[in-house]
Amino acid sequence: MLDGMGHIVFAAPPIADFHLHERLRRDLQRRGHRVSVLCAERHEFTFWREQFADVHALPSTRARGDVPRDLLDRAANALQRRDAAARLHTADRWLEDHAPDLLLFHQRRSATAAVLQFAARSAGVRVLWTGRGLLPHTMQVDERGLDGDAGSLRLRANDYRVVRPDAALLDAGLTHALAASAPHALPRAELVVPPLRRRCADAARGLLRGDFGGLHAALNGWTAALGPRDAAIPDVPRIDLQPPFVAVLLQSAHDPRVRLDAAQAPPAHELLGRALDAAMATFGERAGVVAVLPPGAPLRSAGLHRLPPLQRARVQLVTDHHNAAVVVAAAAATVTVNHPAAFVALLAGTPVVLLGRALFELHGVTTRGGLATLTDDVRRAAARDRPALRRRLLTWHLRHGHVWCSAERPNHNGVLGLGEAIERRLAAAGSGADDAMHYRPGPTWPLATT
Repeated sequence: MLDGMGHIVFAAPPIADFHLHERLRRDLQRRGHRVSVLCAERHEFTFWREQFADVHALPSTRARGDVPRDLLDRAANALQRRDAAARLHTADRWLEDHAPDLLLFHQRRSATAAVLQFAARSAGVRVLWTGRGLLPHTMQVDERGLDGDAGSLRLRANDYRVVRPDAALLDAGLTHALAASAPHALPRAELVVPPLRRRCADAARGLLRGDFGGLHAALNGWTAALGPRDAAIPDVPRIDLQPPFVAVLLQSAHDPRVRLDAAQAPPAHELLGRALDAAMATFGERAGVVAVLPPGAPLRSAGLHRLPPLQRARVQLVTDHHNAAVVVAAAAATVTVNHPAAFVALLAGTPVVLLGRALFELHGVTTRGGLATLTDDVRRAAARDRPALRRRLLTWHLRHGHVWCSAERPNHNGVLGLGEAIERRLAAAGSGADDAMHYRPGPTWPLATT
């Protein structure tokens, strides 16, 4: 490692984002940084050590540190809580032995990641989080966490006074979302398949400790690194209702944004019924509701059959979640728990009512609501408009709180943006490169579709 460079650790990186981490590692090493991988799960260690040289496994131990309860609440079951608690002691030892300058977490808001972050902060090691952004092919970048954990949620209206609105960036962001554009991805590196005997050994080890759910991940988890197939551009939804209508963005109860950042996700049929009442009370008797289903959700999950026939006729379902941007841009108002497509609604000037905590929530820009008061909430949102504050908030997120890099299709400019965000934190810690990485915020231009 060159003088002045940093030691960057990819902390528990998801196998599914192998391509992103491989490209980022390559660029960081080219600039003289040391990059290593720290794995918490045995089958992930088996995968990553076949791809990279500097890979470490974080062992479990019976010794347990004093772990805050709220960190363990992120675990899906008792086994994950036990493992996360047991790793705190070994995390402290590993950080002391290897002295990293920065831990990079990506996407995974798990109990183990929370414990690693807790240990890093206790040891004075800088932390950076990246994860799926509010617009397609973008990433959140924050030193505290993602979505409801992000430090940017502490900002208030006065904090945005220093932000100069960037109309061109906001227009490009809205066009990017509506056009379903995608960057030209960098070539993918060749994937090394972990040997079958090691995968079988990982599966047997998991069974011995009672992790029956991890059998498939141990044997076939490596296939997640193959990457998603290029999806066709979705057809623009046909909306049979005459405007105005209220857009309702439904979310799965398993969505981390709902599970970790919202008190609860109301039953879909109740939300649709209340949203229809609010639409008709606010925008007239001819108003309706267009609801966007979450990915992979069956039609029956919306509970439309539970509504009275007269209400059912005023509700239309959109099954392709990729069309959420088109729906919210055309709506008179948008209602959701905290769906990221509501950010597109703000770009289009559509009033937004949130039933839960959201990364882009700000009094004066969005309206916090509840199921029982939804009619009044929609009315307040439709009557309230602070365009200058809204543009400052949107500009800050797209210029400073996000990097225009796709996790699935990272391009050269996006990887530069991630590298720049990392080196900025390293510079604050007293290390990092002197020469700038010339990253440009914004989508690929001219817009390129898949």
